[in-house]
Amino acid sequence: SFEDYCFSKGYAPNTTTRAIRAIKTACNHARYNGIETSYQLEKLKTKYTKTENIYLTLEDIEKLKHIKKGKLTDQLENARDWLVISCFIGQRVSDFMRFNKKMLRQETNKDGKLVTLIEFTQQKTGKVMTIPLKQDVLDILDKRGGEFPVRISDQKYNVYIKKVGAIAKLNEKVVGSKKLETEPESGIYRKVTKEFEKYKLISSHIGRRSFASNFYGKMPTSFLIYITGHKTEEMFLNYLGKSNKDLAMELTNYF
Repeated sequence: SFEDYCFSKGYAPNTTTRAIRAIKTACNHARYNGIETSYQLEKLKTKYTKTENIYLTLEDIEKLKHIKKGKLTDQLENARDWLVISCFIGQRVSDFMRFNKKMLRQETNKDGKLVTLIEFTQQKTGKVMTIPLKQDVLDILDKRGGEFPVRISDQKYNVYIKKVGAIAKLNEKVVGSKKLETEPESGIYRKVTKEFEKYKLISSHIGRRSFASNFYGKMPTSFLIYITGHKTEEMFLNYLGKSNKDLAMELTNYF
């Protein structure tokens, strides 16, 4: 009945699933503390549905990098630089927006090449991470005298990067979900799934997804999982929307 109610109100399937799982967790905690719960609780199963994998391709990122001078304000250029960094470092906004020069160090790899690493602790997992920086990131740091862009709030970042995407003409139509005002008279917003221009679907999370999607099949999956912080390969593949068939096709490269 609760599920039917959520669907009648226009809630997305995964939003409903999260709510039901939260209720079930609370009931299990109550049972642990001696409170009687329904015998049906164990059979209450909910599944997440597959979501659209919206990401910036390497071509999209090149468009962002080569926006003509003068088309971006200082605030938009700052946000664009963060967006490019996020696409090559695969971290959550809560982590990369804290990056600063003090987290950097240089080491010599086994080939005798001097590489730049960043070391930080993931806010969500508490995991200490050490990641090499790609040249695309180093170019941004060099442009800024070795410093990262200026830290901004998540809210402003989400607004700015959509504007940057529009200026870069990331107008490809893709199917995705976006919150829209579905009931203007009451000010209610719901997620609507349909075709949008890609720039309208850009958010702070897209950098991590872009990194995983662009380097899947080009870099060992175990390395990608280490960088993105997923606990299992199954979680990582679900995150990318990959199936067993996709995995099998990747394996053909080794046969």
